[in-house]
Amino acid sequence: MQYTDTIVAPLTPPGRSAISLLRLSGPLSRTILETVMNPRRPGQWRSRSVRYGNIVDHDGTVIDEVLAVWMRGPTTYTGEDVVEISCHGGYVALELVIARCVAAGARLANPGEFTMRAYAAGRIDLTQAEAVMDVIQAQTPQSLHQAQQQLQGWVGTAVAELRAALLYELAAVIAQIDFPDDVSEDALNRDALVDVVARIQTYIDTAHTGILLRDGAQIALLGRPNVGKSSLLNTLLRTNRALVSPIAGTTRDSLEESADIAGIPVRFVDTAGIRGHTTDDVELMGIVRSRAIAAQADLALILRDSSAPLSPEDAEVLEARGSGPALLVYTKNDLPAHAHVLTTEASLQQQHQFVAVVSVSTKTGEGMEQLRACIAAALRAGGPASSQRISNTRHLDALKRAKQSVEDALAGIAGHLSAELLAIDLQEAVSALGEITGQDATEALLDVVFARFCIGK
Repeated sequence: MQYTDTIVAPLTPPGRSAISLLRLSGPLSRTILETVMNPRRPGQWRSRSVRYGNIVDHDGTVIDEVLAVWMRGPTTYTGEDVVEISCHGGYVALELVIARCVAAGARLANPGEFTMRAYAAGRIDLTQAEAVMDVIQAQTPQSLHQAQQQLQGWVGTAVAELRAALLYELAAVIAQIDFPDDVSEDALNRDALVDVVARIQTYIDTAHTGILLRDGAQIALLGRPNVGKSSLLNTLLRTNRALVSPIAGTTRDSLEESADIAGIPVRFVDTAGIRGHTTDDVELMGIVRSRAIAAQADLALILRDSSAPLSPEDAEVLEARGSGPALLVYTKNDLPAHAHVLTTEASLQQQHQFVAVVSVSTKTGEGMEQLRACIAAALRAGGPASSQRISNTRHLDALKRAKQSVEDALAGIAGHLSAELLAIDLQEAVSALGEITGQDATEALLDVVFARFCIGK
């Protein structure tokens, strides 16, 4: 895939700032730069040398004072000639400089087109292209580290090794088909296929934690009115975000805020208190929404007031929690505990299969660090401690399809199926792995991958 035109786009987000940055990429980059910029000192443009001057209109009117650098391809991000111009921040200066570049022969870039050109030039594979946006959108230091590892190419390397092993076995099957008299029926190495399945499963096992670090988790705070949900949210966020009142039913709609829990990006959702009888239509709408949020949450915090007796509303909260994992959180442990706490904790944990039971006080802070640790442990449950994780659902789907195809081939070997049928299974596995890195990517798949990119990347 070769591009013959030159594109331009801002690299910095819109808004007022000291500096804005824009990029040109394509065969006319240097020509356009020489057309629109008057360097303060005369001389030839040298690759990777910064020059100072003015961007001028076609009649010589100064548009902005800038710094610019021209970089000769193919050792650039896109593999093409690239120009980067630093102009003054703000909407007007940046837009006028871009408009001048367009008038000189560039066109506005599409979202992700710079990275698309890097992929087309072979500078990066498709997993690294996706990692570019993961780096930009990382919400915690751990999610950034994970994205940086993918950007460095470990996923592509791992997939290439798996694909090479399968291609070797596929070649043996094809040779058996083409030369049945010269190639043994045992040419296909069953043990090699078993090893590929095991390695694929190892990567699949990392996906739960990897996707969690990339996309974040939603945690619902559920409880009856005035149980302390808003106070707990404020304490977890270490800020007064939610209104707190002794009046029951203060929270009538869901309130969502983000936080970093042990490196995991988390969205806490403070929901309306759940109770069966209310004459307030607005509160009733909030309760309906609370149930919907609980059903979709990755983790639920079921709050119980440790100083209050059990009530039918507590049973309604338990019923609304959904089928996902949940923590039982006893609140207000700075107050005298009601007798039910000691008698029901063990039975509740067993009956409702809570992953943990924690007692906290938002007034004294007691139990809060334990709660944060329990939240992190619950979200990471079942995932290995590997530092290299599959973090993309597209990759996970392709790995599962590849694994199934190899397992089908193994079943075919056991069932003495023909080499032609075994070749089909192995080819499907090879193609599925090729989708991950882009070797077998269709145009429709590329459109889907780059659709989430921003302008300028």
